Amino acid sequence: MNSALTRRTAVVTGGAGYLGVGIARQLLRQGRRVVLVDLREAALHEAAGELNSEDVLPLVVDLREKSSADLVASAVRDHGWAPPTILVNNAGVSPRRNGQTSDVTKVTLEDWELAFWINVTIPMLLSQKFVPNMVSQGWGRIVNISSRAGRYNPNQAGPAYAASKAAMLGLTRSIANDFPRSGITCNTIAPGIFKSLLTQQISSEVFDSIVAKTPMGRSGSADELGAAVAFFTSDDASFVTGACLDVNGGHTMS
Repeated sequence: MNSALTRRTAVVTGGAGYLGVGIARQLLRQGRRVVLVDLREAALHEAAGELNSEDVLPLVVDLREKSSADLVASAVRDHGWAPPTILVNNAGVSPRRNGQTSDVTKVTLEDWELAFWINVTIPMLLSQKFVPNMVSQGWGRIVNISSRAGRYNPNQAGPAYAASKAAMLGLTRSIANDFPRSGITCNTIAPGIFKSLLTQQISSEVFDSIVAKTPMGRSGSADELGAAVAFFTSDDASFVTGACLDVNGGHTMS
């Protein structure tokens, strides 16, 4: 199948969340078909309804399962869409106990393994599943959503989240380094403060304090994050790979 003659299929994990919907909306504007992958069935259908497009496929998948990458690939094939050549690893977890993170002396192995599974291993498995087709098509885009906690001072993020999000940067560089002449790019975005399922876990006081330290004086919108993703997945970004883009309102500058 010639990808130049077919609509490109994009997979967005964590697709039912506020940020996932913003990413999907921007990809739809590019003319992509978008597979929204999430565990929460009701939220998925709500997201699909908000996007209101026949080019959206809501897919209930538990990313904690080893077979999740195979399930996504099978669902796309059964739906009659072209194999994915765009992968946005947006799903993430930040383990907390009673709303609080644990320092390295108290973090549980269960929380540590969950953070690395969802934040690093699943992006690797999905990449492993879809990169061969990207190679055969001579075109592919992978965008990993990391965090300022994995790039700069983790503040109150906790060791499991901060370390796993930092590991995404290494995974990104490795994929970018392995396929530089196959038409495949792999980049990372490190968001600052956005409304999301993860930031709902922190108190309004902490959220507001981060916003107050952001030079723009506000949190980011889902469409602003989605626009950054859309750039990385575009043909215009064909010479950008292995990069990390800070989208944080100036909270950190490099």
